[in-house]
Amino acid sequence: MREASCPQCRSAARLVANPYYGAGLAVHRDLLVCQDCGYSGYAENDRDAGPDSGSVAALDETPLHRLLRRLRRGGTG
Repeated sequence: MREASCPQCRSAARLVANPYYGAGLAVHRDLLVCQDCGYSGYAENDRDAGPDSGSVAALDETPLHRLLRRLRRGGTG
């Protein structure tokens, strides 16, 4: 478990994996939980998260995606 500092009291806080990361609109990989003041919130994602950063470009394109893109373009492409 990684350590960070609490944005409210600046004491030690735990970074806990967000169980909803990657599902729906959950874009924060970790949750920040303070052991002293009880603060809990979203931790900032690493800047070099890589292909698993939740971006649309990182997702594999399925045949359905290709078909829908062609239909939007008017059948060309």
